[in-house]
Amino acid sequence: MQKTKPLQANRLPLPEMRCLSIGVTLRACTGRALTLPRPERVLIASPRHTFADLALAIDEAFGRWELGSGREYSFEDGSRAGEAVDGLRRRDLVDDRRARLYRLREGERFVYLADTGERWEHECVVVGWIDPDEVLLDGPSHPVVYQARGRNPAVVADGRPTG
Repeated sequence: MQKTKPLQANRLPLPEMRCLSIGVTLRACTGRALTLPRPERVLIASPRHTFADLALAIDEAFGRWELGSGREYSFEDGSRAGEAVDGLRRRDLVDDRRARLYRLREGERFVYLADTGERWEHECVVVGWIDPDEVLLDGPSHPVVYQARGRNPAVVADGRPTG
């Protein structure tokens, strides 16, 4: 008789065709709250993608290509994931290059902080599960935007938002 590995409740296998739909709203730039309406993006991502993959997609979706060091996710349960600043490993921070989106559940809210020095703060919510064929031709090889509302804040030469 062949032994099988027991399934963990938070790691149940998901049908290959289903992806997460994640809404992202830019709340603050350089530590300052944005005026309404705030720019929003909706991304599609496989549960197999990492939080580092999601961070790159969010940064690109909001037109940020030159970020300083450090990124961090904060979850409702108090846990955190992210990238260590200047290569220093922190015990309270799960490596976002290894943590996968499997942990997310429909309706879950979390905060993504890009560039911990400049503090680009995003409110994220798992909208639900989606069939990638509804918005793409095939499943995404990386997280991608499929809906966008609002403009990115204008950025001047020093990298600070103008509005």
